[in-house]
Amino acid sequence: MTTATAQAPQKTAIFTGGAQTDWAKARLETLLAEDRQFVGALPDPAVVEAKRRPGLRLAQVVQAIFEGYAARPAIGHRARELAADPVSGRMTQRLLNRFETRSFGELWSDVMATAAEWHDDARNPVKAGDFGAVLGFASAGYATMQLANIHLGVVNVPLQANAPTDQHVAIIAETEPRVLAASIELIDAAVDAVLAGTVPPRLIVFDYEPRDDAQREKYEAARARLAAADCPIVVDILQDVIARGQALPPLPAHESDDPDPLVWLFYTSGTTGTPKGAMYTEETVRNTFLYHAEKPGITLSFMPMSHAVGYGYLYLALANGGCSYCSPKSDLSTLFDDLALVRPTMSSLVPRVCEMLYQHYLGEVDRRIAAGVDEADAQAAVKLDIRENLLGGRLLSVGCGSAVLSPEVHQFMLSMLGVHMAIGYSSTEMATATVTVDGKIQRPPVIDYRLEDVPELGYFTTDKPYPRGEFLVKIPKFMAGYYKRPDLTAEKFTADGFYKSGDVMALIGPDELAYVDRTNNVQKLSQGEFVAIARLEALYTQSPAIRQIYVYGTSERAFLLAVVVPAEDLLADFAKGGEATDRVKAAIRRGLQQVAEEHGLASYEIPRDFLIEPEGFSPENGLLTGIGKFSRPNFKDRFGAQLEARFAEIAQEQVDELRALRLGGADRPVIETVARAVKATLGVAETDISPQARFTDLGGDSLSALSFSMLLEEIFGLEVPVGVIINPAGDLRLVADYIDAARSGKKRPSFSTVHAADSTTVHASDLKLAKFIDPEILARVPDLPKPADVVKTVLMTGATGWLGRFQALSWLERLAKTGGKLILLSRGATPEQARQRVEDALDTDPALIAHFRKLASDHLEVLPGDLALESLGLDDATWNRLAGEVDLIVHPGAHVNHRLPYNQLFPSNVAGTAELIRLALTTRLKRFDYVSTMGVILFGPADEDGDIRKIAPSAELGDGYANGYNVSKWASEVLVREAHDLAGIPVGVFRPGMILAHSRYAGQLNVPDMFTRMLFSLAVTGIAPATFYAQDLSNGRPKARYEGFAVDFLADAITGISAALPEGFRSYNLASPKPDFVAFDEFVDWMVEAGCRIERIADYDDWFRRFETALNGLPEDQRAHSLLQIIEPYRHPQHPGMGEGVPCQRFAGDAEAAGYPVVHLEAGLIHKYVADLKHVGLLQ
Repeated sequence: MTTATAQAPQKTAIFTGGAQTDWAKARLETLLAEDRQFVGALPDPAVVEAKRRPGLRLAQVVQAIFEGYAARPAIGHRARELAADPVSGRMTQRLLNRFETRSFGELWSDVMATAAEWHDDARNPVKAGDFGAVLGFASAGYATMQLANIHLGVVNVPLQANAPTDQHVAIIAETEPRVLAASIELIDAAVDAVLAGTVPPRLIVFDYEPRDDAQREKYEAARARLAAADCPIVVDILQDVIARGQALPPLPAHESDDPDPLVWLFYTSGTTGTPKGAMYTEETVRNTFLYHAEKPGITLSFMPMSHAVGYGYLYLALANGGCSYCSPKSDLSTLFDDLALVRPTMSSLVPRVCEMLYQHYLGEVDRRIAAGVDEADAQAAVKLDIRENLLGGRLLSVGCGSAVLSPEVHQFMLSMLGVHMAIGYSSTEMATATVTVDGKIQRPPVIDYRLEDVPELGYFTTDKPYPRGEFLVKIPKFMAGYYKRPDLTAEKFTADGFYKSGDVMALIGPDELAYVDRTNNVQKLSQGEFVAIARLEALYTQSPAIRQIYVYGTSERAFLLAVVVPAEDLLADFAKGGEATDRVKAAIRRGLQQVAEEHGLASYEIPRDFLIEPEGFSPENGLLTGIGKFSRPNFKDRFGAQLEARFAEIAQEQVDELRALRLGGADRPVIETVARAVKATLGVAETDISPQARFTDLGGDSLSALSFSMLLEEIFGLEVPVGVIINPAGDLRLVADYIDAARSGKKRPSFSTVHAADSTTVHASDLKLAKFIDPEILARVPDLPKPADVVKTVLMTGATGWLGRFQALSWLERLAKTGGKLILLSRGATPEQARQRVEDALDTDPALIAHFRKLASDHLEVLPGDLALESLGLDDATWNRLAGEVDLIVHPGAHVNHRLPYNQLFPSNVAGTAELIRLALTTRLKRFDYVSTMGVILFGPADEDGDIRKIAPSAELGDGYANGYNVSKWASEVLVREAHDLAGIPVGVFRPGMILAHSRYAGQLNVPDMFTRMLFSLAVTGIAPATFYAQDLSNGRPKARYEGFAVDFLADAITGISAALPEGFRSYNLASPKPDFVAFDEFVDWMVEAGCRIERIADYDDWFRRFETALNGLPEDQRAHSLLQIIEPYRHPQHPGMGEGVPCQRFAGDAEAAGYPVVHLEAGLIHKYVADLKHVGLLQ
């Protein structure tokens, strides 16, 4: 292993435009003369000749490359050191400021050993033609797995790292890999997929350092989950596989009898959302390794390896004797440091990275201007610094694809780089062949191309001044089709061999094309999101404020604009001008927001601004065709220039405003700066912003709230949690008040004050009550009165949540019998608003709401409060009253968001728990119940008896689904455990899993969840498979198990256990110890009993085809509530789930003692689901 050393780059003056060629030529000459690493990476003519010998197959070409370049560095990784935490003593890895490399020879030795071990495995041998799936990021381990597959003739199936579990399940089921390889970072995702679907014979874990305590615990937890589910998969570590393989004889490179076999599958969803495997055959992949580069290939691999660009840059560098350095962080958090260390010679700077560089540039320029530097000088200096230092000063080949850059970002990149940045056009289906560069047809590879009319959208090859139509292209080698999807393959290719791109292009010059539209009205935005334009137009016209709307987007921008014809009653106001026009715009914006809320639209699907057009769209003015369809070319001709100008204005306004806020926002009134920051973040009109406006009503979501939070931190130098920003009962005034309080010295504990600010792993030893609670309060604990023996007053959070609402009801029923009182903490500006939110959650059944109100009339108090605020948002008098009055605190409340990271959930979910503990330790000691989640078992053994601080002493932070939420629940378990140790207060921790509908009250079901969607889909289509758990009934109906509890059982059981006043500390896994052998086959039987007409289809595949077709044919409103959007896990028979599950004997025993024995899923609950689906109007 060697260490990469970087030579000091030569500084050059800033250049403009035509100086690019001169700069690149001069820099190349300098590097060839002075940079030994650069020269040492030049392709070797002897190796080029060896790999291009006629007749060599793919595996032989790869072997020639690796043996020919054996002494050269091949792949690099950031150096790490193991260090002990000074408090806990736990070993963890720390990144060092250098890269280390492995040679081609060292990497090839690992590849050969891995291939030999797989081939020789007596139990699960791997042979040519099998499939091997890999889940991870670019690394030596990742490359080892894929190269071993090539050597054996195994088909590579890279899995998308951030894809949802159902997509992984579908791909694994479709390809049936003999080996599933996963990095330690993504081992949980791999286990999720295995437990939810098809089980491969082997799981190989790579990039694993067993001396790192967090990694070791993650590995052991994954193995424990698999063992608990009785999963037969064999789990192994790549290091062990290599060690065993080194003792075996090497295998010859595979030579297939098929002249061009399948060797790679790239799964892509594109505009459909359904993954489909693009088949790459040997010739296509061999051409990657045969490609001859004139310049050294030194690159940084940071792109997803499931994408052809990520694969291409890694293996193009290796194919030419270069070195690929692998970024250590999948979230790109170390990207700038990595680029500076590697100093790449070639790179694909995708739009996201270009945007990051541009934002870095703007921020640095602003900082230098604030220090007194002239603006032009600051811009030139920062561009020079980025090119020479951040990018390393030797980037000679730069490409950009995926989506088009906005004009301002594109201009910045051209003026900064020193070399031309080619904007390439390709697709996975084109087998990575770049068919246009900067809009110009490339020959080769293009053999021919043409445009075809798209009459339904109004695009014709006879259009003037430029022909327009769908772009069709023919190249020597496309993908070989979609794996197992001949129907889709046929749709994408013409009979004469042209690929139908789906993109409408204009021929603006000889062999020069410009992008115009999508044939299916699906627009790709600059951040990669696909937007169904026609669907949005149909939805937004449902608003009473909008008569007609034309939605406009481009691949250069991350947001949409629109042209709106207001409703008739608003047109008269609009004609008055002035303030009346502002009122009309405000009414339209409210209409857009209401439709977006009703239909669950993403923030990028809401037009950021719009033009008002008083003249309606009609055939007479050319905007509609004779049959009433939009004539989109005419819309663009009429409004395109105005809309593009508005795009540019918004972009410049945001740049100007961000600069002004960074320089002087902290000196202005806080509410003014908050409003301006919202305007800059969301790009909304100033007239729409008021102190009473809510961030979400202005188009914000949790991710844009994260950007807003980071901007406020830049301006004010303090953390503003996302939970405060998107508080449903709060507004911009609440955000400003939070900042005022923090600036006045009332700072709450935060992620960065409790953990290290740059932590990637958090430790139980970080979470000390002394970091949250005044030491004087903790010191008085031994002298406080003990917890009450009788519970008269209960304080509870989370009563608007799915479980919490029924816990509240259960406690009311108990307290009404004893004359006690329940105090609910609910978000709201007033007690009345807070109480209304609680009632709204229960108001689906007259009997339910009447029962609640009767109990509440004498036994309920609702206080407006917020877990994210100091003292829960309560005034001192109320806090002190509760400290003296409350006997028991019940805490199911949390900020539930499965996308936000731990640091953003910390204020509500961790600091909020600490505030409740402070209340429990004030005036007199109080009992404490905490509702956690079964997700905490991801961090350690699923134990009901163990101390969470010992069985799960740390939790790794990541961007996986619900990682932040699960870590926040783990952290709160740590805090309540310490509270028990400190004060001896009785604590109950309850970890629920699947929570189903209420067994009695009408309408109380979770409509969006997968279980409800499946039952609805079965009922509305009227077909089900003979069994969900096998292809057919040739071997009888398999036994299967589906575990879940009705929400009322869980609420009553938890309350009953707590009401028994247990002492000590008790953890409960809310699961069933009994194998009840009840699953979807039985659920269908019970649905039929409930009156659903459902036909059983003997063959599973036949059922699925008919089922999917039927769902696609449903009306839009029913389709939205069906399983269609998450159907992939059901494409193949389900796993019967017959493992033993998690330990839950304590829960079962204490629940039964409280009068709530664990129940089986029974027909009555499924009958209730059918009734509820009718109650909410989904079924007739």
